[in-house]
Amino acid sequence: LKYTIKMAYWFHRHPLKATKVQNFDALKIISKSVPASKICSDLRLTRAKLLQLLADPRNNSQVVEQTMLEYLELLLGLCEGVAQQDNTSDVEAKLRKVEVFTWTHTICGNVGQALPDSYYELVSIITDFALWYTKKASFISSNEGLSEDEAKDVFRYLRQAAGIFLKAKSYSESKLGAGLLEKHSDVDPRILDAYHLQSLAEAQEVTVARAVELKHKAATVTAVALGTSSLFKSADECLRSIEQTKAAKWRKYLQLKKNIYLAYAHAFKGESLLSEDKCGDAIKSLQEAEKCYAMANILCKEYASVKGPGSSARPGEHQFFLRLGPIIKMKLEKANHENGFIYHQKVPSEVPELETTEIGMASPVEYIVPPMSTRWKHEVLTAFQTQENKPHMTNKDNKEIIEPIKEVKDPNTSSSKGETGCIVS
Repeated sequence: LKYTIKMAYWFHRHPLKATKVQNFDALKIISKSVPASKICSDLRLTRAKLLQLLADPRNNSQVVEQTMLEYLELLLGLCEGVAQQDNTSDVEAKLRKVEVFTWTHTICGNVGQALPDSYYELVSIITDFALWYTKKASFISSNEGLSEDEAKDVFRYLRQAAGIFLKAKSYSESKLGAGLLEKHSDVDPRILDAYHLQSLAEAQEVTVARAVELKHKAATVTAVALGTSSLFKSADECLRSIEQTKAAKWRKYLQLKKNIYLAYAHAFKGESLLSEDKCGDAIKSLQEAEKCYAMANILCKEYASVKGPGSSARPGEHQFFLRLGPIIKMKLEKANHENGFIYHQKVPSEVPELETTEIGMASPVEYIVPPMSTRWKHEVLTAFQTQENKPHMTNKDNKEIIEPIKEVKDPNTSSSKGETGCIVS
């Protein structure tokens, strides 16, 4: 019995963070020179262009990256002021808190949260940038017959997203501090850690698919599948203390993916053991794979029924889930058949151990924030008369409903039915 396996992908995605239109009026009021006023105008225009680009995962990544670069170079003038050698740290602090920025948070609904801090804007906008990369990866992976180059792009985009989430966490912890914003927001380190680990785990899914499709040694598939399962487990653990009305659906996704890849690990462990003439152990491993797959099936149903932000798919009907069942079934039937005819070994009560290894583990691509624009010269910064204006906030600022971003629909968020992807010949 010979078979070839074609893998499929399905990813859970949250909506992008939404924000109010930012005209930078507070900054404009205190600008007292033409270059200073021009920076205010360019901040507004570049931000608007960037947000429009982030709404569509089909946009060219180089265009989005360049626009993000241009915006951050300008924004960092508000965050950092001028170079240290200019000895104007008082200007730096005042410019940082001139503008009030309002953002929603991915698992907290459409109520905006306002803060007079340019670092809040920086963390929020790069988090949306990372989310855009994850959505682009998901969009590409929905293609039928994913090419090798497309698979490489998915892998790269997810690793880039992981690196950006780590950078956002670093800024959040060092610049915004704990307790400044409500828990469960996108500046909560637990949320950013979960996103970072989820992105790495999903990048690992590409590694597992390649190992399976190219028929690498069963031991190699076991190793990368186990590493993938562990990453999904770690991401889920980050959300354990998050309010479940907000995180329940997300956690179901992470848990079902953990069990799917644990099933892969046990299934290919069984194949390895069978090749070593350890048929009883192989059967036990494959029986454990069946249990993990059954648990994943339960979690698929719970995911589809639980309320919460994010995808509304029925993963139990999706090929990424359906394609694993026949793999386990064929391997177990083969092991039972050979044990009945050749080995006659007792099936142990203990499940054979899965060895942990660093083989094939994906790592985040470090995200390097650009230096602030050279347009932020000393004379430009001093042209902002910060003593003339202080940010004004009311309770209404943190109760305002923000219109969601109108995103291009991802075909990967719905179920797809069809061939099992397991071709028997």
